[in-house]
Amino acid sequence: MGELKLSVIIPTYNRCNDLDECLKSLFKMKRVPDEVIIVDSCSTDSTYELAKHFPVRYIRIGERSMVKARNVGLKHATGDIVAYVDDDVVVSRDWSINLLEPYEDDKVVGVGGRVLPYGVHEDFYTLVRCCDVGRVLSNGMVFGNFDIPVSTSIEVDTLIGCNMSFKREALIKIGGFDENFVGNCFRDETDVCIRLKRLRYRLVYNPKAIVWHKFRGKRFSYEWFYQTIRNHTYFYFKNFQPITPWKFIAFLLGTFFPPPDYMRKSSIEIKFNPILVVLAVRGFIDAWKIFHK
Repeated sequence: MGELKLSVIIPTYNRCNDLDECLKSLFKMKRVPDEVIIVDSCSTDSTYELAKHFPVRYIRIGERSMVKARNVGLKHATGDIVAYVDDDVVVSRDWSINLLEPYEDDKVVGVGGRVLPYGVHEDFYTLVRCCDVGRVLSNGMVFGNFDIPVSTSIEVDTLIGCNMSFKREALIKIGGFDENFVGNCFRDETDVCIRLKRLRYRLVYNPKAIVWHKFRGKRFSYEWFYQTIRNHTYFYFKNFQPITPWKFIAFLLGTFFPPPDYMRKSSIEIKFNPILVVLAVRGFIDAWKIFHK
């Protein structure tokens, strides 16, 4: 296999300062991307002016949708490999080299890497009992653990959205990202990964492909809660058929009573509120309607 051409796609919205640092890190790498595409969801800050100072392709879309932005970037990308990073990450100097390395195996169609909190040393990770990386359980629960420095590249069920890449042709083959995931687009990347795995392709986690993420923690709001339940339920309905009553009970238990390890990775605490019950029911119903439309 010859040298692969790499396109990096960055969806963004009103994070001009973060995007500036992200772009600087991309162009300081040992192996600079062949193409960088910024997909801007109508930012009102100086994002457009910033883009003029870098050798990038700037595309503006008329809606705030991470999934839409990813698909638009895919449509315009020309690289053999399309990599997606969030606008608030900083990539390591060897990021692109390590991201491309596993593609020497023709069966590998997706590669992702480690995601560390911004400013910490490479040795940092959160210690948990379950150290599975990128594992998807039968009840729809996903164990990320994408900060864990495993000793070598490993095959996984899913990648993480802020540090993932795919063969462009494979992503086009499955129709790209599902735009039925809305708002916070929870589980959209795992949906893509499951569809690729069904075609017997391999997904690989390379711990050497490191980015530092300016993760600000999940900010609880009723809107966020509704979007999370709706997207997660749609993801489950779509990918875990046939669903029996017992399987759905297992899904509900995993959703509302996740393992301690899972909660430890999250910075948000949810206290019971009758409004949440209403929002959860609405999320279930809306997900069911979208799945059956």
